[in-house]
Amino acid sequence: MIFKRKSAERHPSPAPTGQQQGHTSAEPSYIGQDTRIQGNIVTQSEIHIDGTLEGSVQAHTCLIDLNGEVHGSVSADYVVVRGRVLGPITAKQVTIQKGAHVEGEVIHEGLSIEHGAYVMGSITQGGPSSPPQGLNSSFGNSLFQPRTLLQAEEFEPEEIKVLHLNSQK
Repeated sequence: MIFKRKSAERHPSPAPTGQQQGHTSAEPSYIGQDTRIQGNIVTQSEIHIDGTLEGSVQAHTCLIDLNGEVHGSVSADYVVVRGRVLGPITAKQVTIQKGAHVEGEVIHEGLSIEHGAYVMGSITQGGPSSPPQGLNSSFGNSLFQPRTLLQAEEFEPEEIKVLHLNSQK
């Protein structure tokens, strides 16, 4: 058809989807902004959270959207935060966008924090000794041991206040 748009043109994904990474998966799962879930979520593909989750989430790709809130841990290969996370994040790649609010430990292999994001907690480059439970990926295998621990009192658009900088060997 001449006038048919591809779905990727209308709704570009902020992070690699399961299909782009060689996973065969259905459309991403969505938690709408009028939805509140108490419990844990495990998926092998992509999840978009625009509502409230009180519990943990494990996924290949996790997007916490503008109205999204997670009160618990987030474990994924790719995490994009536009909303709020109150708990630890463990991922290969973490992107914290402008206006996002993160309180908790961030363990990552790659990290991007946009100007205007709020981050309070420790940031560790490295990873866990084993991959998150329930994921069939090489998540933990390529990550190296933590080298630097940075604890920040608060991260605001204009400044970072550092409390401690520890080097671990």
